[in-house]
Order: sequence, then structure tokens, then C-alpha cells
Amino acid sequence: MRVLLVEDQPEKREQIRSFVFEAMAPDAEILDATSLRMALRHTVDCARFDLILLDMSMPNFDGTPQDPLGRSPESFAGKEFLEQMRLRSIVAPVIVITQYSAFEGGTVTLDSLAKEFQNQYGDFYLGAVYYNSASDAWKQHLLELWEAHDGQRY
Repeated sequence: MRVLLVEDQPEKREQIRSFVFEAMAPDAEILDATSLRMALRHTVDCARFDLILLDMSMPNFDGTPQDPLGRSPESFAGKEFLEQMRLRSIVAPVIVITQYSAFEGGTVTLDSLAKEFQNQYGDFYLGAVYYNSASDAWKQHLLELWEAHDGQRY
């Protein structure tokens, strides 16, 4: 199974990566992206993915200590990624994994965002998982979404 893991926080990325290997696909090939542009580059340049695990809030560009431009997180970078997938006719199953239950100062909830994504990107969007490092509930939810999808390849 080939997975694109789009996550800018190292600890969260490592926990998700470990869970994929332990519970979903021990032989998975996982490609990391830490920004919106890197994720788009991977989806355009690389072979197809069996699953994309997508953070909602991330930087637009990769920065370096010498050049930190683009390193401030965008609240809806994940939404932009989904829109770019649709515009470029890239079809791969996507599960959003975010540690925010609300965005834009609480005016947009994760549930409302998930419904919007289902309406707009339902042909490849599988659902949203609320990630909390203090709980394992996110693992069960991620596994349920993947199993409901039945690992179907696009």
C-alpha cells in the first residue's frame, strides 16, 4: 500500500506513521509531505496513492532556518489540497486527520467542514478524524474509515 502522509508536526506524523504500520498496512510505503506545496508536488509527480492522510492546518511552503517564508500554518491548507486534487483530476482516497475541532476562532467546526468536504469531494474524501495525542480514539476512527472504504484502490 502506498500512502502519502501530509503532516507538518514531527510527533504527530510519527504517531500516525507508526499506527499505519501497526494496524493498517505493515508493508506500507509512506511518503511524507510537510507543506501544501510539497503534498501537491508529490501527488502530481509520483505514482498513484492508495491513501492520503491529510492534515488540515499546515504551511503553504517548506521553509528552512535561513528562509522561514511560508512556514506559518494556513488553517485551511487541507481544503486547498482537496480543491487542487479535484481541479487536477487526481483521485485517491483521502482521510483528514486534524487536532483542531474548530477553525476560524470556533466559527467552523470539524463536523461542518467534514460535511462540506463530503458534498464537494465525496468521490475521494472518506472522512475526518479528530487527532488527540492523549487518547487512542483517533486510531479507532481512522481504522473504521479505512475499513469502511474496504481498502478499495482508485
